[in-house]
Amino acid sequence: MLSVKRLLYVILLVIAVSSVFMIYNINEEKTKKNEIYNKFVEEEFLSKEVSIFKANEPRFLITGSKSKEIYKDIYINTCLIMSDLKLSYEEKNKIEAKDLNKGTVLIFCDDVVSKYIDLKTLGQFVIDGGKVIFAGGLIEGNEEAYLYPFLGIKEKTIKENYNKLSFVKELLPIQYEEMNYDGYNASIWLSIKSDAEIYVEDADKKVPILFSYTYEKGKSFVINGTFMADINCSGMLTGAIGAIMDDFIYPIVGGTSVFLDNFPMVTYINDKTCMKLYGRNTEAFVRDTVWPVFLGISLRQNIPYTSSVLIESSKDKSFPAINDSLFSTIGKSALQYQGELVYGSNCEDENRVFFNKDFLESFNEVFPRYHVNGLVMMSDKLSESIINIPGVKVKNIRGHLGARESGKRFNSSSSYSVLPAATFGNTLEEGNLLEITSVIASYGMISHVFDINTLIAEDENTPSWDKYKKQIGLFEEKVLNPASYLEGKTLSQMANKVKSYVNMKFGWRKEGNQIEINCSKFINGQTFFYKTNHEIESAEGLSFKKIDNGYYLLKLANEHAVIELKER
Repeated sequence: MLSVKRLLYVILLVIAVSSVFMIYNINEEKTKKNEIYNKFVEEEFLSKEVSIFKANEPRFLITGSKSKEIYKDIYINTCLIMSDLKLSYEEKNKIEAKDLNKGTVLIFCDDVVSKYIDLKTLGQFVIDGGKVIFAGGLIEGNEEAYLYPFLGIKEKTIKENYNKLSFVKELLPIQYEEMNYDGYNASIWLSIKSDAEIYVEDADKKVPILFSYTYEKGKSFVINGTFMADINCSGMLTGAIGAIMDDFIYPIVGGTSVFLDNFPMVTYINDKTCMKLYGRNTEAFVRDTVWPVFLGISLRQNIPYTSSVLIESSKDKSFPAINDSLFSTIGKSALQYQGELVYGSNCEDENRVFFNKDFLESFNEVFPRYHVNGLVMMSDKLSESIINIPGVKVKNIRGHLGARESGKRFNSSSSYSVLPAATFGNTLEEGNLLEITSVIASYGMISHVFDINTLIAEDENTPSWDKYKKQIGLFEEKVLNPASYLEGKTLSQMANKVKSYVNMKFGWRKEGNQIEINCSKFINGQTFFYKTNHEIESAEGLSFKKIDNGYYLLKLANEHAVIELKER
């Protein structure tokens, strides 16, 4: 048994050793924080100017209503997509026979066709080898029945809502046998001839939703419904073009960005609620349970996260007191594993902007070498008053793909770069899987937002983590795994891809089994999708990778590239 004197010696020794380790760990933590910094390297265009040939590319004529409810959105979205993909198109209020030639692709953005073209002229155009896309669906009943033989229709009646979609033929680079659409699509009930090609049908009633039909020398594709009023269904349009064209080459962004909004959590959900639901406070639950799941995905998929902290709002009471361990959490999670921390803006009123000044000052003290230059828009408001954050130079902004103003979608200027968020939510249900795969098809990008707040609790009585954890696993399995050819990038890192995508000019032509691509004002590695029924044998000036459903991924290395196709 130890004497009192020896016991005191032991106690003092333990205290002394513990103090040394404590001081060491604190200093080490401070050193780690101070050493964290970020550096962005802007890449330059390949400078050589080349002539861009467009002669062999299709010429698109777009017509439809700019004022009719829903259909005006289809019209606007169709033009936006065409512009984004650098496709040659012309808008027409009325189409005459003289406007049509063999290389023309007509796109109707209304369910009524006869307002824009004489139906006999349209029929003759198809007979002669013309191609037509009905992006706004079809009118109800037997109206415009003259078109039946050209579209392979036997009968059509009224519009209904078909949400449970079955993909029966290759259309998108990534697609699943069944995917849901979470919206009203106003599809016509119809029956079609047996020689029509059905790509998508209603899973229960087997009503054709996306189908094509060949008549004489021409071909038509029908998007049966108002899907194109939703920009996230843009893959249906690129899929339709790819289905009626022998070869279809178009530029894509070529990257994956995953955003974790409200992480680290300045706006904690109520600790009492988290303790009630999970037996731990919010900080501990996020640190020990939520973050490891996302970290595992990041390491397996080589995808760095862009995390955001709410820094400005139209409500002055949006910013609670900063938790003491917040910056330790930031240093150990958001700023590790090549991740990036950006600021979040949730301003519904651009004339009423409040800043989280306490966080801004404290962050700069703890991380003096880390310069935050990104801003994510949690609302759809974007203005100079929102961008001008005290002491912050915003260079990279997350906008919205559904925004109509070009500067809020894709933008690359001397002031800042804008990458749009395309999809939101913690689940692949409620139409998210269809929207994500559709955006991959049209834009070759994943730009998805998770909200850490709602991952934990939907309300004070409903724990949501167990449900969402499974959905996050499905996101990795059904989205990230098959789209591994898209490079994982943070918001700032995507600036180079946006710069190339926005500024590039390209053209291509095909002669026999050879395809030539010319491109200027692009950054090395600019990516394209190539949809074809052929197989590539070899290529110069670019690398290629065969993915699924008739698509190739092309990465351009020179201003001039040549593809050799295999003999058939």
